Amino acid sequence: MAIRLKKGFWLLLILLLAVGAGYTYINYWDTDEPVIHVDPEVRYTNAERLFDIQIHDQGLGLKNVEVQVVQDGQVKKTFQEEIDPGINDMQFTMELPRLDQGSFELQVRAVDRSIVNWGRGNESLVTREMIFDSIPPSISLISAVHNLNQGGAGLVIYSLSKEAEKTGVKLGDYFFPAFRKPDGNYYCIFSFAYNADTQRDVPRVTAVDRAGNRQVSGFNYHVNSRSFRQADLNINDEFLRSQMPQFESRYPDESDPLEIFLRVNRDLREQNRSKVQEIASRTSANFRVQGALLRKPSAFMAGYADHRTYFYDGEEIDQQVHLGVDLASTAQAPVPAAERGEVVFTGDLGIYGQTVILDHGLGLQTLYAHLSSIDVRDGQEVSRGDHIGRTGTTGLAVGDHLHFEVLVSGLPVNPAEWWDGTWLENNIFSKLRD
Repeated sequence: MAIRLKKGFWLLLILLLAVGAGYTYINYWDTDEPVIHVDPEVRYTNAERLFDIQIHDQGLGLKNVEVQVVQDGQVKKTFQEEIDPGINDMQFTMELPRLDQGSFELQVRAVDRSIVNWGRGNESLVTREMIFDSIPPSISLISAVHNLNQGGAGLVIYSLSKEAEKTGVKLGDYFFPAFRKPDGNYYCIFSFAYNADTQRDVPRVTAVDRAGNRQVSGFNYHVNSRSFRQADLNINDEFLRSQMPQFESRYPDESDPLEIFLRVNRDLREQNRSKVQEIASRTSANFRVQGALLRKPSAFMAGYADHRTYFYDGEEIDQQVHLGVDLASTAQAPVPAAERGEVVFTGDLGIYGQTVILDHGLGLQTLYAHLSSIDVRDGQEVSRGDHIGRTGTTGLAVGDHLHFEVLVSGLPVNPAEWWDGTWLENNIFSKLRD
């Protein structure tokens, strides 16, 4: 009888231990390590940059978290926190302590509540090796004279004390990127925009280094204010019947041709300008302009920055700015490339209709719109005077003509300057040679 009791006791004990082990395994045995994310993932940083730290444990939850900043073997900052049970996620923002210039490590350690590793739990460690740099780049101006016209362009040349992540000329909301050339200097073609205030808006060279340090420098310049033509345009039913059908598919909820026109003239125009701005990034640091841009022989129909007021049945319905020049000769006349360059866009561009955009380097591009046919392809290299298409009436056009724009980093500028060899010599070529 005693033997049977002992045997039953041991069987019960083994069963209880097995159940306990199973319960422990199910509830406390977790082999998945916590996942740590540190954003942003950068190599260079300054004291102003904040780091977002996210920690997630998909198992039993977090137990403790420790963050250290180590430089030259010394711990400059420590953050440690014990986590309450049942918490699987933790997120916080951290700023750097006062550091010396040079390399340092950001270490983030997280431990979960698992009983693995003899009860110590799963541990994750993420280390980011970075360079602390709080010194902004210095800007040294090389070009000395900058004579500008409102709506026109200019060239500024400068050097930086260190490599820049982003640099160029800023004027109000406009930014014109600069390009580093083999001589180590930065070259920036910029514009004093047609809608900038000559009294209040000031162009400035800006430079942001890899650590995020920013430097701003003014430069000597003179700007001539310009008055732009006011033009009244009458929209009639004949124009609406002939031109609006091509836009109907864009606005299937609209049946009134006048309302379609207004949406095209306002909304689609803005979308198309954004697309042109996007295409501006497809530029080369190799400047290909060698002389005054070639102008297609034609009659002048409409000017750059004409401020247009639109009327229908004698009532004002809209106002827009015409950011190019309209040139007309004969119907479907051949269109020559204004200068050698690369074709960076071909196709339909909304209000511009069938369009070609050529890149000439340093952010300078030319746009040819309302074409009836396109005879070049994307990526093609063209020479000055090459046939790129024929004029037409595609897009928002009244009569067969070429709408021509000169773009500086996506912003239309006055083409008259680029047709003028004297202006080019004084403001662009002489600086490039120097």
